[in-house]
Amino acid sequence: MNIRHYLAIFANALPLFLSFMSAPTSAAEPTDSAAALPLITVSASRFDESLGQTLPQTTLITHTAIEKSGLTDVSQILQKLGNVPTRINLTGAQDLSIDLRGYGATSDNNVVILLDGVRLSEIEQATARVSMIPVETIDHIEIIRGGSSVLYGEGATSGVINIVSRKRLDDLATVSAGLGSFSTQESSAYVSKQNGAVSIAAYGKTLNTDNYRQNNQAQIRSGGAAVQYQPQPNTLLGMRLYTDQEATHLPGPLTLAQFQQNPQQSINPNDYGTTSGNTVTLFGSTLIQNTELAVDINARNKQANSVLPSLGGSTNSSAHYFGVSPRAKIHDLLVAGNDLSFGMDLSRWDRTYSSIYPAYPAFSTIDESLVQNSLAAYFRDDWTLSPSNRLTMGARLENIQKEVVHFNGAGASPNTRNALSAVELQYTHSWSSTMEAYARTGQSYRVPNIDDLRGAAASLLPQTALDFELGLSFQRLSPSNATLRVFRSDIHNELAYDPVQYTNVNLAPTQREGVELEGRYQAASGIALRGSLQVIRALFSQGAYAGNRVPLVPSFNAQSGIEWEVTPNQSVDLSARLVGPQYVDSDFTNTLAQIPFFWTADLRYSNKLSAHWSISMSLNNLLDRKYYDYANSYSGYYPSPGRNGEVQLKYHF
Repeated sequence: MNIRHYLAIFANALPLFLSFMSAPTSAAEPTDSAAALPLITVSASRFDESLGQTLPQTTLITHTAIEKSGLTDVSQILQKLGNVPTRINLTGAQDLSIDLRGYGATSDNNVVILLDGVRLSEIEQATARVSMIPVETIDHIEIIRGGSSVLYGEGATSGVINIVSRKRLDDLATVSAGLGSFSTQESSAYVSKQNGAVSIAAYGKTLNTDNYRQNNQAQIRSGGAAVQYQPQPNTLLGMRLYTDQEATHLPGPLTLAQFQQNPQQSINPNDYGTTSGNTVTLFGSTLIQNTELAVDINARNKQANSVLPSLGGSTNSSAHYFGVSPRAKIHDLLVAGNDLSFGMDLSRWDRTYSSIYPAYPAFSTIDESLVQNSLAAYFRDDWTLSPSNRLTMGARLENIQKEVVHFNGAGASPNTRNALSAVELQYTHSWSSTMEAYARTGQSYRVPNIDDLRGAAASLLPQTALDFELGLSFQRLSPSNATLRVFRSDIHNELAYDPVQYTNVNLAPTQREGVELEGRYQAASGIALRGSLQVIRALFSQGAYAGNRVPLVPSFNAQSGIEWEVTPNQSVDLSARLVGPQYVDSDFTNTLAQIPFFWTADLRYSNKLSAHWSISMSLNNLLDRKYYDYANSYSGYYPSPGRNGEVQLKYHF
C-alpha cells in the first residue's frame, strides 16, 4: 500500500471536517448526553455498554429518532437515518440491499446483519430480511463500518448492523395503521407487560401493497413474542420468538427502451415467490464480581419457493440454522481499565435446494443438500491506558467445513475445510472532552457460499481484506456533531461473478478507498441541519481489469436534510439523496453506458396529537423523478419507485 497516498486522502478531507466542526454552536441546545447515557446500552462489543464507552466509529439510531421520523421499514431507517447506501432488491422484496463500503453486486454477502447479536444474514446469496421487524420493538440500531470479523466472523468485511430490540419491557401498548400509494395498507401492534421479575412482550406487523410496478404485489405477515426473567439486577434470562411470511410477485427486468416508455410495466406477468421463516433465541447474562457471562442459543429455519413461468421452471429451498455463542468479559483484568472479552461461536447450517427448468436441464438441480459447520474462538482486549488514550486489539480463529451431496456445480469442489483468522488493532485518543481521533487496522474474511460454488468452474478460495482507517469525531454525543472517516481496504481473492468466463471466480486483487463524512448541526432550538457524504473509489488493482472501477459502486453517495420542530409536538423533515454515476453490474471492462447520477427528495411530517394519538405523513420522491439504481450488462433495468406517499395513525395506550 502507498501510505503517502492514503494519508493525502485524509489530509484533503480534513479541512471539510474542520470547517463543519468550527461552525458556531452557541445556538445549540445544551448537550444531554450525560442524562441520556444511562438510558442507552450499546452491544457492538457483544456486551452491553454505555454509549460513551463505544468505539467512536459506531453510529447509533435511537428509538426516539425512529419514532419521530415516522418511518416503518428498517431498510428505509438505515438509508435515511443511518446514511447507509442501499440498492433495490431484485427479488421484489421490501428489504433493500445494503452496501456499506462499495462491494457492488456482492454487498449483501459482505455485511453481517444482526438482530440482538444473532445473525439474520444468510449463508447464501440473499438479502437479510429485516422487513419482518416491527419498528415498535426496536430500542436502537448500531452501525459499525469496516471489517469486523474478529467479533462477528465470516462476511463482516464491510461492517456490521445490529438491530437491538427493547430490553426494558415496561407496561406499554401501541397500535398503528397506515394507508399509502399503490394500494398500500399497513398495520402493527406492540404490547408489553411487567409483573415483578417477569416481563413479556408480543408484536405483529402486516403489509399489503401493489408496489410501483405491475405484477409486483407484496404481502408481509410477521409476529413474535419475548419473555424475560430478571431475578437479580445483574442477571437476565429470556426467550425471543419471530415468525414471518412474505409473498412477492416478480416483475422482472426491463430493457432501457421499455424503462423509458413505461417504467411501471412488467415483462413477467405471472412470476412470483414466497418466503417464510421462524426464529427462536434463548439468551442469558449475569455478573459475578468483575466478570460478565452471557450466552445466546439460536435456531432459525427458512422456506423459499418461486414459480417462474418466464423461465419455464420453479425453485424451492429449505434452510435450518443452529448456533450457540457463549462469551465472557473480565473487567479490570490485571490493571484498572483493562477489559478482556472472549468467547466461542458454534454453528450448523444446512440447506436443501431444487430447481426445475425442463427447457434448461443443465441448470436444474434436484435435492441438493449442503451442511456447513463452523467453530470459532475469539478475544478482544480493550485497555483504557489513561483518560485520553485507549488501545483495542483482538483476534479470531475459525474453522468452517462444508459437505454437499447432489451438487450440480460446474467444476468447483463443494466439500471444503477452511481455517481462517481475523485480527484488529485500534488506538483511540481523546484530544479534548469533545474530540476523538482513532487509527485502526484489521483483517476480515468471507468464505464461498453454496451459490458461489454452484456457479464456479473451479474451486474457490476464501476472500480476505486488509483494512486501514483513520477517523475523527467531534461532539458525537451532542445535538451538534460530526464524524470523518478515511479508509482503505485491500482485498485478495474477492468472490464475484465474471461475465467474461460466465462463472463465479476469485478476482485478482481489488481495492476500496474512500472518505465518509457525516454530521448534524443544531442551528437553533427548533431547527437542525444534517448531512452525509461517502466518496469511494473501488478499483481492480491487478489482473486483466487493472485500473477499472468495480461495477455498481457509485462515485459518491450524499444525503442532506433539514429538521424543523414547528412546535414541541410537531416536526417537518425535508431530505434529499444524491447518488453518483456507476457502472452496470458485470461491466468489468467499463465500456457500457453507466447508471446515471440521480437525486430524489422526501418530505415527512409528524404530529403528536395528544397523549395517546400521533400521526405521520410522508411523501417520497417528491418530484416524481424517473430513475434506477440497478442495471446489468444483459440489458436488465430495474426501475425505482416514482412519487408515493403514506399516512400513518398511531395510538399509545
